Amino acid sequence: MKQTFDSKHFLNPVILPSETANNISNYIKASNLKIKDLQNLFGFEQPQAIYNWRSGKDLPSIDNLVKLAHFLNTTVDTLIAVDLRENEAVYDVPDEFQIR
Repeated sequence: MKQTFDSKHFLNPVILPSETANNISNYIKASNLKIKDLQNLFGFEQPQAIYNWRSGKDLPSIDNLVKLAHFLNTTVDTLIAVDLRENEAVYDVPDEFQIR
């Protein structure tokens, strides 16, 4: 979605952790990969990080998100759930960056 900016309002994308976790969990379930397989692909000593991604306790780092999308044969955009929320620039942008 292309956004136009004005000096007072803009849309701010916000990652939705629980929906992102659902997406990750669903793609893992739909793949032929087991948690142990993903653990090995990532080189993790323990699978806890992957379980945390699936439950929404943590989100993958950007590097791990790119790898996860690749291993699951999808894109980062399909894994991350985003909501666009309207914000007023005067509250969200420091004074020195305000457009007046």
